[in-house]
Amino acid sequence: MTGRSTEELAQQLVGDLSPLKPIARLRVAASTVVALWIAAVGATSWMTGTWPRVGDTAFWSDPIRVAVLLGLGVAAAGALVAALAGAVPGREPLARAGWICAGSAAIGLVGCGLWAVAGRGGEPVGGSFAASASCLAHALALAIPGALAASFFLSRGAPQHRLVASGIAAAGAASLGAVVVHATCSVGGGFHLLLGHCLTPVFAGLLLALPLAGLVRNWTRPAFES
Repeated sequence: MTGRSTEELAQQLVGDLSPLKPIARLRVAASTVVALWIAAVGATSWMTGTWPRVGDTAFWSDPIRVAVLLGLGVAAAGALVAALAGAVPGREPLARAGWICAGSAAIGLVGCGLWAVAGRGGEPVGGSFAASASCLAHALALAIPGALAASFFLSRGAPQHRLVASGIAAAGAASLGAVVVHATCSVGGGFHLLLGHCLTPVFAGLLLALPLAGLVRNWTRPAFES
């Protein structure tokens, strides 16, 4: 094979390659997820007339409620950073930091939930399950736009484990939703705080990991084929 024919073959192979779509900046991905969360919160609050109790002194004077609120916020930030940074080559240290924050927050939330059960037990268990399911569904509804956006950015990145990345992204988006649910919920029973608020990130990660991983897989193909 001559040098000229080799050059022509190389040019033909290069011409047949599809251009790869660039990976979005981490700050753009995170900002998009948060913006969609804010939009979802505003829309649902406007439609239902229920707003977070920012000025409620009874809420801020309850150490368990405040601790759960902070834990959900840290879990949201850590989980989303772990998922989105883990899909960007070279941002592995930031992703590990996100995992540490999310894991620490999850442990703290479980501890707060058990603390609430120990100090506030006694409510009917059936009522706790019904109210907890309602709060979980509300948090998941608020999480859907952000979770879909996170899945899109994962499909444009390079996550090492698609299912794990999708699960932690779902947990982070649901934690954002749970922040609002926790700030608007008036049910104060211990079992309800544990099941309906503190464990929301865990439930969301388990429920949404597989569907979101399927979306990431489907959305990844056009990035290489188009």
